[in-house]
Formats: sequence, C-alpha cells, structure tokens
Amino acid sequence: HYPLRRQRQMCIRDRIVADGIEDESFNIQNKGKYVDAFEFNQLTENPETIVVDMRNHYEYEVGHFKGAIEIPSDTFRDQLPMAVSMLEEKKDATIIMYCTGGIRCEKASAWMLHNGFKNVFHLKGGIINYAQQIKENEIDNKFIGKNFVFDERLGERITADIISNCHQCGKLCDTHVNCENSGCHLLFIQCED
Repeated sequence: HYPLRRQRQMCIRDRIVADGIEDESFNIQNKGKYVDAFEFNQLTENPETIVVDMRNHYEYEVGHFKGAIEIPSDTFRDQLPMAVSMLEEKKDATIIMYCTGGIRCEKASAWMLHNGFKNVFHLKGGIINYAQQIKENEIDNKFIGKNFVFDERLGERITADIISNCHQCGKLCDTHVNCENSGCHLLFIQCED
C-alpha cells in the first residue's frame, strides 16, 4: 500500500535496540523482576542495593537516580558487557536497572541474569513511569534533574535540580542542543550565553 519509493526506505529490524548479543543460549524471556516506584524506593533504602543507569552518558549527565552508577558508554551494545564487567564481583547483590522507558532494561536485566547475577530487578516503564507514579501517589522522589527524552524537547524536568554544566563555558546548565553543522550533529549541553 506504500508507494514504491516509500517501500525501499522501510526496513525490518531484528531488534529494537542494537545489542551485539550473539550468544544463542541467551533467553530474553528470563528477565529481571519488575519493580514499581514504591518498590524501587524500598529496595534503594538498603545501602547495599546497586542502582544501574542503562542510558547513554548524555542522558545520565542531566538526570539520574541518587546513588546510581553510570555504565560509561556511547552505545547499548558496549554497555552490556561493560555492566557485567563492572559488577563482576557483585553477582549476589541486589541490582536495580533503569532506563528512560524500560525497553533497554528488559534486555539488560536478562543479560545480567544470563551472566550469573542472581538478584536483578528493573524499573517497570522506566523513568517516565516512575515520574508519573510519584506524582499520582505522592511517593518520595529519588530521581534528580531532568529525564532526557527523544523528541524535540530533549528533556522532561523531574526536579528543579540542575546537575550538569555547559560544555563550552562551564555554567550550570542542562539544556541539550544539536550542533547545526551538518558534518557534526553532536548532541551537547549549551547555555544561552
């Protein structure tokens, strides 16, 4: 039903999120346990709980959960083995993973379990759902800053905290912009000045 030109542009992807997983024994159905905002907050009351941010570095730098660790990578494909490596000594710890809307964490939590981690959770619906739940249910908010979103807004304010700086002058700022140079398209934080 699409014009021929449109048909050529369409492609079917094997995976929503590129992950680099080639292990045929990996089972995406064996994923971590879901937690809602209330359960997330309860689990993070224990100082031994490890909270893992599975988003890109530019998302983490403008907002994240208090005490969350960043898996410092530019791609999800690189983050999966890096998360396993960084937490190798913590296979029996309680680990909660989160991302923007929950899609990456479905796979990331399954990957951690596949690699021998025992107690893996992930935030159902990600930060987007968490923010909605804390408002609707008047739950304590453990997220600070802004949630990066993939539309023209490039961010949704969760708290008034600004936790990042302009990449050019260093002033407190959490506004992402895309470089307008067509050869660049770099996403960076830039203040009005």
